[in-house]
Amino acid sequence: MGTDKASLILNGKMLIEIVVKNLQEAGILNIIVSVRDQEQSEWIKEIFNGKIQTVIDSKGKKGIWDVLIFALPRNEIVQIISVDSPWFDRESIESLTKEWEDNGTKIGVVPWSENGPEPLLMQVKSLEFLELIRNSNPMPLRNFVKSNSFAKIEWENNSKMDSLRNLNYPRDLIF
Repeated sequence: MGTDKASLILNGKMLIEIVVKNLQEAGILNIIVSVRDQEQSEWIKEIFNGKIQTVIDSKGKKGIWDVLIFALPRNEIVQIISVDSPWFDRESIESLTKEWEDNGTKIGVVPWSENGPEPLLMQVKSLEFLELIRNSNPMPLRNFVKSNSFAKIEWENNSKMDSLRNLNYPRDLIF
């Protein structure tokens, strides 16, 4: 989009505020945000009065792959969500969490759309996920989550499909 997605305004709030609120409403309070640099880290911490942790995705690293290795808390169920997914709300997070009841033996549960896996909206068992990712060569997460270690969760009806929409282009704001 050519701009910092975290600071984009939607319905009077920045995307980062919407996503954090969605997580908090789903009962997730330990929130770590991947940021591009120290400046972004500081303003995000300021917005949330220091209640949000950040990890810098610095140049020379392998993007989200390294962020996950270095930022995931240990031995927890973790909801991963991108800042450009404001419609993946409390209801969507709770729906994915419920999938653990049927898929507790898997490392993660991944919502799928007509475009395939949506790994930036998955939930994982952090300890097992970290072990698997550390023992694998970096690759696109969409390919990584296609293994049998992850449960494929079909996001079928239209209201659930809308929650998988993210903001990559200005036209994505139009329904």
